[in-house]
Amino acid sequence: MRLSSLRIAEPCHADWGAMSGDARSRHCEHCRLQVIDLSELSRAEAEQVLARGGPDGRLCVRYTQDADGEVVTRTTRETQLVGLLRRLAAQKLGAT
Repeated sequence: MRLSSLRIAEPCHADWGAMSGDARSRHCEHCRLQVIDLSELSRAEAEQVLARGGPDGRLCVRYTQDADGEVVTRTTRETQLVGLLRRLAAQKLGAT
């Protein structure tokens, strides 16, 4: 499965904040799985998680979507930041 085609038919409503773990992965007592936050991974890492799957074919993930419905990854945020920095630098150079 690829990030661009990721759709969750029945999202889980377990509280991420109540789970133990870190920003990338937490343990869900409800489903007894590690929940992976794809938005904290690079695009390549997120694709690997989806390709690898989980134990017994079960995989629990969470993610953020942008306005177009695309999954936001760390790579997306880094690309946006680099673009912003380039625009700011170009404005600064144009102002001098």
